[in-house]
Amino acid sequence: MRKLFPVFALLLLILPAAAQTKLNGAGATFPYPIYSKWFNQYHQQHPEIEINYQSIGSGGGIRQVTAGTVDFGASDGPMSDEQLAAAKFKILHLPTVLGSVVPAYNIPGVKGELKAERLTFLRTIFRR
Repeated sequence: MRKLFPVFALLLLILPAAAQTKLNGAGATFPYPIYSKWFNQYHQQHPEIEINYQSIGSGGGIRQVTAGTVDFGASDGPMSDEQLAAAKFKILHLPTVLGSVVPAYNIPGVKGELKAERLTFLRTIFRR
């Protein structure tokens, strides 16, 4: 029995480490605040699972997931057909968060409501 004790002690040290699951992801900065909250809450409920997400931008997430250096990536838009073809494995797009762009203005002397047609707004944004 004394000879088996070191084996049992070693197993007690190794088994918890083996039960740990770590997922690494990278990509868009926009979803980072909610991802951070979701991953933290999930880890609190499932301590054996840790999810690490680096908000490095959509392009960086696409490059890293395509290269296989992360388990998942996030981008503001779906990958192009060319990007999907460059991947060494099948990539699934799963929408997770949704955002919008809201124009705001501060024009000295304008106190009322600003009305702009869609085309005028687009020309202003894209400077055309």
